[in-house]
Amino acid sequence: MDPLSVAGLAIGAVSLAFELFSSCVKGYELILEAKDMPKSCRYLLVRFQLEKEKLLSWAVLAKLTEKDSFADAGLRLNRHTVIDTLREIQVLLLDFSKLDETYKLKLIGSTSISNESPDKQSQVKVPCLGDDNSVLQAKALNFVEKTRKYPKRLQWAVFDRGQFEKLLSSLGALNSNMMSFLEAYERKRHFQMQEATFMQILQVNNKIGDLFELMHSLKASTAPHVEGDNKFDKARSQAYEERLISLTRFKAVSIAIENNSQSKDTSDIRMSSLLADAPNESKFAFEKLSQLASDDQERPARSAGLLNAARVWLEWRYYEEGEEDEGPPQFVATRVSKLARLLSDTMKPAEFLVPLCLGIVHDEAQCRYGFIFKSPEALGHQLPVSLLELMSTTKKPSLTTRVRIAHKVATSIWYLHATNWLHKGLRSENVIFQDRDDIRSAIPYLCGFDYSRPANIGEETERPTENLLHDLYRHPNTQFDVPREGRKGFNKLYDIYSLGVLLYEIGVWMPIEKCLDMDTIKASVVKTVKPRLLEADNMDSLESEAGDLFASAARACLNGLSVREESLSSVESDARLQVNFGDQVIKKLELIAA
Repeated sequence: MDPLSVAGLAIGAVSLAFELFSSCVKGYELILEAKDMPKSCRYLLVRFQLEKEKLLSWAVLAKLTEKDSFADAGLRLNRHTVIDTLREIQVLLLDFSKLDETYKLKLIGSTSISNESPDKQSQVKVPCLGDDNSVLQAKALNFVEKTRKYPKRLQWAVFDRGQFEKLLSSLGALNSNMMSFLEAYERKRHFQMQEATFMQILQVNNKIGDLFELMHSLKASTAPHVEGDNKFDKARSQAYEERLISLTRFKAVSIAIENNSQSKDTSDIRMSSLLADAPNESKFAFEKLSQLASDDQERPARSAGLLNAARVWLEWRYYEEGEEDEGPPQFVATRVSKLARLLSDTMKPAEFLVPLCLGIVHDEAQCRYGFIFKSPEALGHQLPVSLLELMSTTKKPSLTTRVRIAHKVATSIWYLHATNWLHKGLRSENVIFQDRDDIRSAIPYLCGFDYSRPANIGEETERPTENLLHDLYRHPNTQFDVPREGRKGFNKLYDIYSLGVLLYEIGVWMPIEKCLDMDTIKASVVKTVKPRLLEADNMDSLESEAGDLFASAARACLNGLSVREESLSSVESDARLQVNFGDQVIKKLELIAA
C-alpha cells in the first residue's frame, strides 16, 4: 500500500496552485529527511536542497498565496501550464510507485523514528532559509499538515546514484520551466536569490571534505535548460553554475594552503589534489628585474619595470628585519608565500577582480617583497592608476560610472568574503585601473591585500604601517598601534567598514580627508571619522550626490550591517553577515547600477 494516503479533507477556497505547491514542498522535505541513503551519495542532497530552494524562490517572486489567483500577469496567462508543471513535480516527488518504475528508486515508510537530525544526512551543512522562503515553506507545510496524512519519515529500500541524478535533472528542468513564466527582472532576481542561498551554504562549510562534497553536488547535475529558454537566461544560468563551483573550489584551495603550512601530513589525497591545482608561487631573482621606476616616495607602494624583457608592475610589501638574523621574520616570509599562491591561482573566480600574480621577488637591500603582475599593453611603462589618484586629479564622472565602480568593488568583496578571503587593506589607493584612458568602461581591480586569518593565541602579529592616512579607512578597533589583525583577530566587519568609507569617497568623488575638511591628519582627528561620516549633514551630502540607495548602502557598511562583532565567532552569525551584506549593500547598488 502506498504510504502516502490522502486524508481527503476539503481544501475550501485554497487555490489548486497553492495546494500542489505545498505538496511539492512536503515531497522535497520527505526525501531530504529519508533514512539510509548511502553515505557516498549524500552529497547529492545538497543539490536536492538547492532545487527545493529554487521552487520556494519562484513562489516568493510569483507572490503565490492560498487565493485562487496570481499577482503576475504572465502567470495568470499561463495558469494552466503552471499548474501542470507543479503537478509533474508533485508526481516525481510523491508518487512512489512511479518513482520506483521510472527511476528504480524505492522509498518506504520508516518503522522507527531516529533521533538523528535530517541535517546529518549530508556532511555539508545547510543553514536556515531566507526569511521569505522560510515563511512560505512554513505556510505550505502547515497547510499539508491539516489536509493530508504522510508518514513521519521515509527510508530508502533501493537507491541508485545515477537514477537519483536523473531525478535531479528532471526536477531542474521543471524548475527552469517555472522560471520561464516570470518576467525578465524577476528571473534575474531568482538567480540572485539562488546565489544568496548558496552563499549561506558555502559560508558555514569550512572543512575540505565538506567542500569536496559540495563541489561534487554542484557538478552532479548542472542546471538543465528547457526548450524556450532564451540565450541570455542560458548564459546567466551557466555563469551562475560555474561561479558556484569556482567559489567552492577556491575556498577549499585556501584552506588547503593554510592547513598544509600547519601540518606535515601530505597523505590527504584531496588536499594534495587541491595544492596541485595551486602550485607554489614562482620566485624570481631580484637581478631579473630592470628599469624599475616608481613615484618619488621613499618607500613606494608600486613600481613599473621589466622582468626578462616583459613589462610588469610590482606591489611592494615592506618588513622590519628580525632581531637575531638578517632578513625577514619567518612568519612574514610564510605569509607572503601563502598570499602569493592565492594571487597566482589561475582558476580563482573572475568576480574577485584580482589581477593575476606572476610570482614574487625579494629585494633584500630594501627589506621588501614584490608581488609581480603583468602589465597590459595599454599601460606601457606606466603604473596602473589608483582610484585615489583619479579622485584627486580628474573631474567627477557621471553617477552611472560612480555607481558601476562602487557596485563592482562591493561585489568583489562580497565574493571574497564568501570564501573567507579578507582584504585587510581596503582603501582607494588599493583600487586600481589598468586602463588609464577611459574610466567609464575601465574595470576596477583590488590590490594591496594582506594575508589574513583570525589570529591564534600566541601567534606573531604585525603592526600596521605608521600612516595616519591609512588609519582613516580602518575600523576603530584596528587603528594606530593595534596589530593588523586587531586585538582578537581581523574579521569581515572591518573590511566592510573600510568599504563604507570607500563608498562614501566614490559617491562624492573626493578623498576622505577632503570629504571631512581635514586640514591636518592626527590621531585625535582620525578617531572622529566614523561618527562624522554618519552625521546627518554628511549623509545628506552623500544622498544629494549619489542618491538614497547609495547612501543607505554606505551607511549599512559603516554601521556593521546590523551584526554584533562579538557574535561573529558563531558560524550562523557569519552566514547572517553574508546575507545582510547581500541585502543591505549589493542588492541596493545593483538596483541603481542596472
